[in-house]
Amino acid sequence: MTNPLFQGYLFYNEHIKTLRKNNTIQEILAKDHFIEIFRLEDIDETVFNNYQRYDFYQLIWFTKISGNDRYFLDFNEHLIYNNQIVLVFPGQIDKLDIEGNEGFLFAIHPDNFFRINQRMNSAYLNGYFSNIFISPDAETTELLEVFKDLLLQESNSLNRILLKEIYIEAFLFHIVDFFKKTDAYKNQVDFQIPQLMKLIDANFIHHRETDFYAQQMNISCKKLNIISVKGTGKTVKQHLQERLVLETKKEIRLKEKNLKEISFALGFEDPAYFTRFFKKQTGITPVEFRENEENKFK
Repeated sequence: MTNPLFQGYLFYNEHIKTLRKNNTIQEILAKDHFIEIFRLEDIDETVFNNYQRYDFYQLIWFTKISGNDRYFLDFNEHLIYNNQIVLVFPGQIDKLDIEGNEGFLFAIHPDNFFRINQRMNSAYLNGYFSNIFISPDAETTELLEVFKDLLLQESNSLNRILLKEIYIEAFLFHIVDFFKKTDAYKNQVDFQIPQLMKLIDANFIHHRETDFYAQQMNISCKKLNIISVKGTGKTVKQHLQERLVLETKKEIRLKEKNLKEISFALGFEDPAYFTRFFKKQTGITPVEFRENEENKFK
């Protein structure tokens, strides 16, 4: 007797291939709420070949790496292996050569993700451990396969968002549960470090003084800098500067704004000061960075 989960999986493959012929992922996900699953090998290469920024959560499960084993996330290069999972947050940009590689992309609308994490209240899902690559053990992988198959089956049948939310929550639960057993979780220096990183990520454009973050965390500036240096080797000001540089590079790479628009969007009232700031941090001007990026693809 044919396994109904496997049957649903086969039907889903044909269904998703039909969608690929006429729709981009953005078009498929153009609805108020969604939880969708895509096989990496079926996704159009343009989705990952160039840096892209999405406004939803991406959970990527690399099941088999036979092609390019490099994955770029926010300009950081990562070596990827078989059976690895990474959570990509809205606003991050990534690039991947998916040819020859296999796995799944789970796309989750922020509203659905928020509801799930309200129930789970997970530091991992909150972004306190941003972009940790998780390699689940055999027992966890077996459980993940079950909920992945249930999502595939539901996507091809009644496509009920409530049921899909239950399945993806169970999937995430087992990832988080396994993560709590890893050294990355056990060896964290101080829970205040992820809290600081989250505050910086949310406020770095409009608040660039250490005093603001110290007030938010109800400690002195001196104490906050001691915690920051002990946990990361960098002061709060250095983290703020690095975050501004990273966001500048993202915006330049995405080519959606000119340099003047980028400077204003990042809170610089004077474009000339923006240029001086970027050069001081990187050694080159924004114009030179843009030219270097364009030359990479010539």
